[in-house]
Amino acid sequence: MKILLFVIFFLTSFSKFAFSDEHSDEQQIIAMGDIEYGEYLGAECAACHLQTGVSEGIPVINGIDAEVFVALMLAYRSKLMENPVMQMIAGRLDDEQIGSLALYFSKLDPPK
Repeated sequence: MKILLFVIFFLTSFSKFAFSDEHSDEQQIIAMGDIEYGEYLGAECAACHLQTGVSEGIPVINGIDAEVFVALMLAYRSKLMENPVMQMIAGRLDDEQIGSLALYFSKLDPPK
């Protein structure tokens, strides 16, 4: 049920951003990424985004589609999605770092 709520929230919050021509091309950002660099950077993400399931509204990001991850991070970085913590974190990441994290988390198995 929590996953369904997250998906509904994501689709409604993100639809304006996803269909805008003003955002960077997710594929280009992913192409800049390095999976090992993403693994290194991902340790900070894992402190809040647990690998075992949703915790206090914080979603699991293991197994997330790389393009979705990039789009979400760009939305947080440009403050189109509201979450002060994620806006701060995304705001200090460059495109290469976002692409690296996207590659890394997309390759991890989601929780069962």
